[in-house]
Amino acid sequence: MLESFQLPARRAHSARVLMPRLLAVLSLACCVLLGTPALAGAETRMTDIVCGITAEERGLADADLPDIEAAQAIVMDPNGTVYFERDADTQTKIASITKVMTAIVALENADLSTTITVDHAAATVGESTAHLQEGDTLTLETALRALLIPSGNDAAMAIATTVGAIIDPASTDPYATFIQAMNDKAAELGMDATFTNPHGLDFGDWVGDMHASARDVVTMFSYAMKNDTFREIDGSGDNTITVTGADGAEREVTFKVRNDILGQEGNVGGKTGTTYDAGTCFVGTFQRDGKEVYVVVLGCSDNDSRFSNTLTLANWYYEHLKTVPLFESSKLTPDGDPLIARASDTDWTDKTVDVTVADANATASYFDLEGDISLKVDTVDFSGDVQRGDHAGTLALCQGETELASVELVAAEEVRAPSPLEWLLVQFDRFTRFFTGEPGAAETEVIATTPKA
Repeated sequence: MLESFQLPARRAHSARVLMPRLLAVLSLACCVLLGTPALAGAETRMTDIVCGITAEERGLADADLPDIEAAQAIVMDPNGTVYFERDADTQTKIASITKVMTAIVALENADLSTTITVDHAAATVGESTAHLQEGDTLTLETALRALLIPSGNDAAMAIATTVGAIIDPASTDPYATFIQAMNDKAAELGMDATFTNPHGLDFGDWVGDMHASARDVVTMFSYAMKNDTFREIDGSGDNTITVTGADGAEREVTFKVRNDILGQEGNVGGKTGTTYDAGTCFVGTFQRDGKEVYVVVLGCSDNDSRFSNTLTLANWYYEHLKTVPLFESSKLTPDGDPLIARASDTDWTDKTVDVTVADANATASYFDLEGDISLKVDTVDFSGDVQRGDHAGTLALCQGETELASVELVAAEEVRAPSPLEWLLVQFDRFTRFFTGEPGAAETEVIATTPKA
């Protein structure tokens, strides 16, 4: 059994889909026999978009890009920054990834203790299942586990009908009410997606105008991951639940965990989807060193490919995500602090003030394919008595026009103001400097440099 459907139930469709695959195999065999190179499924594309600009426009090499076969893909962080796109706005089938929206609508319209009842339609929907039976009852929290972990179509139908009646108690068709709520939520999130059922089946009785893009999916999933209950359930590998049967007796139900990479290489959750029209799909969350990212792959050829493509994209993101100190400095103040600059003291013609940082351990993270980083040091001009720790300006690490991080600069030493006699001598010195073309005060000297990745 595949995730969303069983092959024998789709004989006519199977023939239509398997014939091109058979021809592809024969073609590959001919290529081998004739010595002709065959095209690999995975590939890099100069049309892929990295941080908003195509790889070709950025001048990137193939080695800079992820080698994947997915028809559509996207990588985005929780702040909404998109690092990679491949046909991310193309509307397509997403199969059981649909269940993420089912979970969102359920969580936002019903308590976790709500009793979900499995009716005949839910028990007989077929294909990917949580092994629920007609007349079973379970809490919404348990039903969500049956929905997300094994991708249960039966759980999806039961949730939709039960929660639909809560959304609109006067509705004569609570199932339709729930589907409308799914589409209303999609519109609220700015998605261009359309949902026609709560499980994602797209053939037979379930054929309909259902679609979403990779951008829609990552928008939906990143929103869902803000919900602590969704995050906990989606990241759980606990594949046993307890339900109450129609006879009132409790029984344990054990089901398959669909996320094959859960707990691997930083994966903390995800949702699979599979139909003939959608191909194999996945959306997942990764966390490494405190940095979270979401990865979507749609239209892969098989189960192994969707997970290998997902890991390829996650690894690509983390390999190019650099964390560096805000600056480098080869010199220290007399007290051993990093010397950032020697700032001008305008009360004197020949004195400066050593400047350091308030936080010498400050760091910044950046995505190196987006462009080079640069250091910006803005110091104040001192006058009067200068005390250690006085505000001295700001140091910022930038990437293009974007400030990645900044830290306050402070005086690293005390410098007194000139006495009245010294002030007169300074003015005389400046008078003579005017004629020699020398500056009337020592110029600021920046010591710190841009850090190396």
